[in-house]
Amino acid sequence: FSAMGFYPVCPGSGQYAVGTPLFKNLEVDLSNGKKICIKAPKNSKEAYYVKSMKVDGNLNTTNYLTLKQLQDGADVYFEMSETPDYSRGTSDEAKPYSVSTPNNI
Repeated sequence: FSAMGFYPVCPGSGQYAVGTPLFKNLEVDLSNGKKICIKAPKNSKEAYYVKSMKVDGNLNTTNYLTLKQLQDGADVYFEMSETPDYSRGTSDEAKPYSVSTPNNI
């Protein structure tokens, strides 16, 4: 999961925390015949910070993806940067579920 740029940090929450994708392009064939297409064309050893992320062409400002976004297939596009964006994903709504704060779903 982590190599795709997201992973289930808390199974059962329906959320996948966003990380850095390992690949520039990756496709996942789902059992329902749909595909998850992940693209990070500027990904490199130097550009490993997520500058922005789009899901099906829509800007995703959270630090997670949901099962609902992915289960019927999705196009996930990562814009990568060599420097971190300290303002991206900092709101309370942008944070993924955490066991330490279990009521935040």
